[in-house]
Amino acid sequence: ILAFVPLVLAGVLLIGFRWPAKYAMPLVFVLTALIGLLAWDMTLNRVIASTLQGLILTAAILWIIFGAILLLNTLKHSGGISSIRRGFSNVSPDRRVQVLGVAWLFGCFIEGASGFGTPAAVAAPLMVALGFPALAAVVMG
Repeated sequence: ILAFVPLVLAGVLLIGFRWPAKYAMPLVFVLTALIGLLAWDMTLNRVIASTLQGLILTAAILWIIFGAILLLNTLKHSGGISSIRRGFSNVSPDRRVQVLGVAWLFGCFIEGASGFGTPAAVAAPLMVALGFPALAAVVMG
Protein backbone atom coordinates (compact mmCIF):
# COMPACT_ATOMS: atom_id res chain seq x y z
CA ILE A 1 0.00 0.00 0.00
CA LEU A 2 2.87 2.35 0.82
CA ALA A 3 4.39 1.86 -2.65
CA PHE A 4 1.08 2.96 -4.17
CA VAL A 5 1.04 6.33 -2.34
CA PRO A 6 3.35 8.16 -4.81
CA LEU A 7 1.21 6.98 -7.73
CA VAL A 8 -1.94 8.21 -6.02
CA LEU A 9 -0.29 11.53 -5.22
CA ALA A 10 0.78 11.93 -8.86
CA GLY A 11 -2.76 11.20 -10.04
CA VAL A 12 -4.32 13.58 -7.53
CA LEU A 13 -1.93 16.42 -8.33
CA LEU A 14 -1.90 15.98 -12.12
CA ILE A 15 -5.53 15.07 -12.71
CA GLY A 16 -7.38 16.25 -9.63
CA PHE A 17 -5.67 19.59 -9.06
CA ARG A 18 -4.42 19.99 -12.66
CA TRP A 19 -0.90 20.86 -11.54
CA PRO A 20 1.75 20.99 -14.26
CA ALA A 21 4.08 18.00 -14.21
CA LYS A 22 7.07 20.26 -13.59
CA TYR A 23 5.63 21.05 -10.13
CA ALA A 24 3.87 17.78 -9.30
CA MET A 25 6.58 15.28 -10.20
CA PRO A 26 9.38 16.75 -8.04
CA LEU A 27 7.00 16.57 -5.08
CA VAL A 28 6.19 12.94 -5.93
CA PHE A 29 9.92 12.23 -6.24
CA VAL A 30 10.64 13.70 -2.80
CA LEU A 31 7.82 11.63 -1.27
CA THR A 32 9.13 8.48 -2.97
CA ALA A 33 12.67 9.14 -1.75
CA LEU A 34 11.42 9.74 1.78
CA ILE A 35 9.42 6.52 1.72
CA GLY A 36 12.51 4.67 0.53
CA LEU A 37 14.72 6.21 3.17
CA LEU A 38 12.35 6.04 6.14
CA ALA A 39 9.98 3.13 5.55
CA TRP A 40 12.18 0.74 3.58
CA ASP A 41 15.50 1.59 5.27
CA MET A 42 17.27 2.32 1.99
CA THR A 43 20.62 4.02 2.25
CA LEU A 44 21.10 7.47 0.79
CA ASN A 45 23.59 6.01 -1.70
CA ARG A 46 20.96 3.57 -2.97
CA VAL A 47 18.39 6.37 -3.38
CA ILE A 48 20.91 8.51 -5.30
CA ALA A 49 21.95 5.52 -7.45
CA SER A 50 18.32 4.71 -8.23
CA THR A 51 17.69 8.33 -9.13
CA LEU A 52 20.66 8.39 -11.49
CA GLN A 53 19.58 5.10 -13.05
CA GLY A 54 16.11 6.52 -13.63
CA LEU A 55 17.55 9.65 -15.26
CA ILE A 56 19.76 7.56 -17.56
CA LEU A 57 16.84 5.33 -18.58
CA THR A 58 14.70 8.41 -19.19
CA ALA A 59 17.38 9.92 -21.41
CA ALA A 60 17.58 6.69 -23.42
CA ILE A 61 13.82 6.59 -23.94
CA LEU A 62 13.68 10.28 -24.88
CA TRP A 63 16.50 9.73 -27.36
CA ILE A 64 14.51 6.96 -29.08
CA ILE A 65 11.34 9.07 -29.15
CA PHE A 66 13.36 12.01 -30.51
CA GLY A 67 14.55 9.78 -33.37
CA ALA A 68 11.01 8.63 -34.10
CA ILE A 69 9.67 12.19 -34.19
CA LEU A 70 12.63 13.28 -36.30
CA LEU A 71 11.82 10.50 -38.77
CA LEU A 72 8.18 11.58 -38.89
CA ASN A 73 9.06 15.25 -39.43
CA THR A 74 11.60 14.31 -42.11
CA LEU A 75 8.89 12.33 -43.89
CA LYS A 76 6.48 15.24 -43.59
CA HIS A 77 8.85 17.94 -44.89
CA SER A 78 10.42 15.84 -47.64
CA GLY A 79 7.09 14.89 -49.17
CA GLY A 80 7.33 11.30 -47.98
CA ILE A 81 3.98 11.50 -46.21
CA SER A 82 2.17 12.36 -49.44
CA SER A 83 3.93 9.45 -51.18
CA ILE A 84 2.91 7.12 -48.36
CA ARG A 85 -0.65 8.49 -48.50
CA ARG A 86 -0.82 7.81 -52.26
CA GLY A 87 0.67 4.36 -51.75
CA PHE A 88 -1.88 3.41 -49.10
CA SER A 89 -4.71 4.80 -51.22
CA ASN A 90 -3.54 2.65 -54.13
CA VAL A 91 -3.44 -0.45 -51.95
CA SER A 92 -6.96 0.04 -50.66
CA PRO A 93 -9.29 2.98 -50.07
CA ASP A 94 -10.63 1.08 -47.03
CA ARG A 95 -9.42 2.76 -43.83
CA ARG A 96 -9.37 -0.55 -41.96
CA VAL A 97 -6.80 -1.98 -44.36
CA GLN A 98 -4.76 1.21 -44.11
CA VAL A 99 -4.79 0.95 -40.30
CA LEU A 100 -3.50 -2.60 -40.51
CA GLY A 101 -0.75 -1.47 -42.86
CA VAL A 102 0.40 1.44 -40.72
CA ALA A 103 -0.21 0.18 -37.20
CA TRP A 104 0.71 -3.47 -37.76
CA LEU A 105 3.20 -3.69 -40.62
CA PHE A 106 4.94 -0.33 -40.28
CA GLY A 107 4.67 -0.60 -36.50
CA CYS A 108 6.42 -3.98 -36.55
CA PHE A 109 9.15 -2.55 -38.78
CA ILE A 110 9.75 0.39 -36.45
CA GLU A 111 9.66 -1.90 -33.41
CA GLY A 112 12.38 -4.04 -34.94
CA ALA A 113 14.42 -1.02 -35.98
CA SER A 114 14.34 1.00 -32.79
CA GLY A 115 12.60 -0.86 -30.01
CA PHE A 116 10.17 -0.45 -27.16
CA GLY A 117 7.31 1.96 -27.56
CA THR A 118 8.48 3.70 -30.72
CA PRO A 119 5.59 2.41 -32.87
CA ALA A 120 3.15 4.15 -30.54
CA ALA A 121 5.09 7.38 -30.99
CA VAL A 122 5.23 7.06 -34.78
CA ALA A 123 2.15 5.14 -35.95
CA ALA A 124 -0.49 7.47 -34.50
CA PRO A 125 1.02 10.71 -35.89
CA LEU A 126 1.56 8.98 -39.22
CA MET A 127 -2.10 7.98 -39.33
CA VAL A 128 -3.11 11.55 -38.49
CA ALA A 129 -0.89 12.74 -41.33
CA LEU A 130 -2.63 10.25 -43.60
CA GLY A 131 -5.97 11.84 -42.78
CA PHE A 132 -7.31 9.74 -39.91
CA PRO A 133 -9.16 11.51 -37.09
CA ALA A 134 -6.83 12.07 -34.13
CA LEU A 135 -8.77 9.95 -31.63
CA ALA A 136 -9.06 7.03 -34.06
CA ALA A 137 -5.33 7.26 -34.85
CA VAL A 138 -4.36 7.17 -31.16
CA VAL A 139 -6.68 4.26 -30.39
CA MET A 140 -5.57 2.22 -33.41
CA GLY A 141 -1.88 3.09 -32.92
